[in-house]
Amino acid sequence: MELILIGIIILALVLYVGVIIYQRHNSKQIDALQEQEQKMSKLPFKKTMSAARQQGLAGQSQEEYAKWQTHLQEIQKNGFAGLERKLLLAETSNNRYRFFAATKLVNELTKQIATTQQALDEIMAGFKQIQADAEANQTQAKSLRELYQKLRKQLLTKSFSYGAAADGLEEKLSYLETSFDKYNRFTKSGDHVESKSILAQLDKDLTELNDLMKRIPPRFKELNNEFPEQLEELRQGYQRLADKAYQFYGIDIPSELTDLDQRINKTRKSLKELDLTAIEAADQDIARRIDHLYDVMEAEIKAHQEVESRHDELQAFINHAQKQNRELQTELDHLDQSYSLNNNEIGQAHDLKQQLDEVRSTFENDMQEVASQTAVYSMVAENYSTAFAALTEIEKKQKALNDSVQGLRRGEEEAQRSLQSFEFEIRNIKRQVEKINLPGLSRPYLDFFFVVSDEITKLDQELNQVKIDLDVITKALITTQEDLNKLKEETNDMIDSALLTEQLLQYANRYRHSHADVAQASDEALRLFNSEHDYKQAAENIATVLEQVEPGSYKKVEESYYKTKDQELKV
Repeated sequence: MELILIGIIILALVLYVGVIIYQRHNSKQIDALQEQEQKMSKLPFKKTMSAARQQGLAGQSQEEYAKWQTHLQEIQKNGFAGLERKLLLAETSNNRYRFFAATKLVNELTKQIATTQQALDEIMAGFKQIQADAEANQTQAKSLRELYQKLRKQLLTKSFSYGAAADGLEEKLSYLETSFDKYNRFTKSGDHVESKSILAQLDKDLTELNDLMKRIPPRFKELNNEFPEQLEELRQGYQRLADKAYQFYGIDIPSELTDLDQRINKTRKSLKELDLTAIEAADQDIARRIDHLYDVMEAEIKAHQEVESRHDELQAFINHAQKQNRELQTELDHLDQSYSLNNNEIGQAHDLKQQLDEVRSTFENDMQEVASQTAVYSMVAENYSTAFAALTEIEKKQKALNDSVQGLRRGEEEAQRSLQSFEFEIRNIKRQVEKINLPGLSRPYLDFFFVVSDEITKLDQELNQVKIDLDVITKALITTQEDLNKLKEETNDMIDSALLTEQLLQYANRYRHSHADVAQASDEALRLFNSEHDYKQAAENIATVLEQVEPGSYKKVEESYYKTKDQELKV
């Protein structure tokens, strides 16, 4: 029972403490809201409104002021009073422990105060903006007026720099003066919003005018001074060149100069319209055409100098190339009597002659025009460059052609030397075979020997023709050399096999009576040696049996043979 009582007392104390804490929490929130409400009510509205009124408001500015004033009065009349009533009610509810009602009121007050604060901030900002607009207008107006005075003074003191554009610029300045008067009227009446709009347009117009006044003088200078001076220089230059009989292809310079004069005058007059985009485009076109005329005349002068300086060189080059061609054709005619020219060398030389004739024809036509003072030097100079390039290529081809046919005689001489070498080698092969006194030669070997002999004979016949074909001879040389090398190899193999067979048979005699297989192999080897003349097979047969009877015997006989081979084969 006592424990229950103690529990109840503790629970009561806990609840009491909780109530006190929650009540204090609400009290702090209510105090904070009261503090916010008091701060809002003490905002310096009167001072801010007074500063805005001092601008002498009218028009849109007055309407803006009235709008914010109405909003403020509504908040002061209804908003603050409602807040104060709710704050008092919240505090009373909290003191009476009506926490649910107090909490609800605190939440409503928090939202309402935030909304009111936002509205007050907008109202204060609106009043300050009215004042700021007025002050900003004054600052901007002063800056724009200074720029306007600067541009007017500039036009007055340097009107000569603007040409026909001066009147149009003066009209723009007069229009701007009217805009400034309009701004002053609205400012004096206190309509700072409308004044701001006028200043924005003034700023734009003055910026455009300032840009025009910077861009016009350079264009007027070009049209009034630079271009006319350049055209006069071009006229004098053209006249000097015409007096020296210079010709120009594809362009009528006097007509071009006249047209440029008219274009310049027309563009100069159009300055009064102040269409700088069109004028700048026209100036660029005029400058480009003037530069082109300078380039054309300069090109003809340089071309004239080039023609004069390279005339003798080109003429000598043509003469030299034609002389080379005549000598080449004569040489080819002589060679054609002794050699078959298989690469159309004569036709190539004739084609090169035609090209040379064309180069000379063009050169002579150009010289006639130069002599008759009708030549366009730039075209003649271009023909010269083409001729030099063509002559260089022709000379290179003629040299290559000459070098190729000069090799014909060298090729014949080399073929004769090769033939002599072949004849010597086949005689040497024959002597080698005869010296060892073989019982005979196999049919395949004899056939191949005679094939090689016939190839050498045919080669000799080809080289003794009245008109030889070195292409055919070259192919025959390659074939004959390959077959001769093969014949030498087969001859050496045959001699080695025959002599080795003889020595192997002699070595086998020591086993002939004691080993029947050796005797049988010896008889077969002798048959192959004397009747078939298959010396290689004979050596293999006897060697195989000897190795079975006495391992290593073949190698012993072979080493002995190769030691004495050179002496045995000496002629």
